[in-house]
Amino acid sequence: MLASVDPPEVQLAFDRTWHVPYRWVSDPDGSRLAKPLDAWDEDASIFRPVVIAVAPDGREVFRELSRDFTDRTDDEPFLTALEGLGLPPLPEPGPWAPEGVEPRPSKRAFTPGSFIPYFRAIKFNTMALADRMRDDRDREEVRTENRMAASFLESFDRWRAEHPPERQ
Repeated sequence: MLASVDPPEVQLAFDRTWHVPYRWVSDPDGSRLAKPLDAWDEDASIFRPVVIAVAPDGREVFRELSRDFTDRTDDEPFLTALEGLGLPPLPEPGPWAPEGVEPRPSKRAFTPGSFIPYFRAIKFNTMALADRMRDDRDREEVRTENRMAASFLESFDRWRAEHPPERQ
């Protein structure tokens, strides 16, 4: 499940653009999920990215709460926690079509066309900034952000191979 502050119409537009195999929950003020999960950024009034895996018996087997909106979980620790449960894979859900909801793209949403330049800029800017940092801790923070951007770009290449643009 994915959750955001966006209304269902915006979530549906995102879902149709990116073909995400999850269901969405709209939590505009953070009261339903973000605040109870301690993932609400009061200053920005948005979710801080959080990834949680819950076992069938209700145990939390993985949790990573990002520091801010740019910080993202690496796939490997999350996938390792899921694989450790030994559960069979779930079938991919069919298309998400909430009743009475028409897609309405957000002006601030990533489109496939904006994704590459945005993350390339992060990747190359953080590469340059890492050399300017004065101490090892700050240098490692910037390098971590660089690795995240590189990982997003690699994942996007795989996504693009699976979802070629429609011919018009």
